[in-house]
Amino acid sequence: MCAGTANQVVTAPEAGVTARALGEPQVLLVSWYGEPLDTGDAEHLYTQTEKALMHRLRAGLPVFQLQVIQLLCHYWMDVSILLEYRQLMAIATGKRDRALLELVYGQLLLSRRRTPALQHLDCGFRLAAGYLEARDYFLLVRRHDLLRYLPLSAAGVAPQGLQSLLAEAAVISQLQGARRHTCSVSHSDTLG
Repeated sequence: MCAGTANQVVTAPEAGVTARALGEPQVLLVSWYGEPLDTGDAEHLYTQTEKALMHRLRAGLPVFQLQVIQLLCHYWMDVSILLEYRQLMAIATGKRDRALLELVYGQLLLSRRRTPALQHLDCGFRLAAGYLEARDYFLLVRRHDLLRYLPLSAAGVAPQGLQSLLAEAAVISQLQGARRHTCSVSHSDTLG
C-alpha cells in the first residue's frame, strides 16, 4: 500500500481543519485539530478567542470549546499546557466535551510525537464513539491504527501536520512489513 493510499483511507475531507473550527457551534470529533501554527498565528488566534470568550460569558453561552482553542494556542506558543488540560478536564460537562479535549490534546502531542499522545487519542476515541457516525468511527480507527507506527518520545520533535504524520506512518508500516489480516477459515465445511 502506498503512502497516498493510506492517507486517503484515514483522512476525511474536513480532517485537516484549522483551530478556528473549534469555535463553531458543533465541532466534528473526527476532525484533526493538531495542525501546527506558528507563534504569531497562535497569538492572533488567542486574542480573537479571548474576545469571543468574553462575549459568550456575558451572553451566558457555553465557552468550553473556546477554552480548548486557548489550550491549543498555548501549545503552539510553547506554553506548558498540562495544568490547563487538567483544569479543562475537571470542568468538562459531559462525554462529548471530554472526548473533544482528549482528542485535541492527543493530536497536539502527536504533532510533536510525544509519548502520551496515543493514550489520549485512545481515551478520546472511547469517549467519542457514541457520537460518531459509522463512517467517522471507522475513519478514526484506521487513522489511529496507522499513527501507532510512529515512534514517540518524551522530548518530541519538530511539529508535523496530519498528512506528514500519516505519510511517515505508512512508510514505517511498509518497512516493518505490517501484517495484514487474512481469513483463516478454509470453508472446507461448505465444499462437502
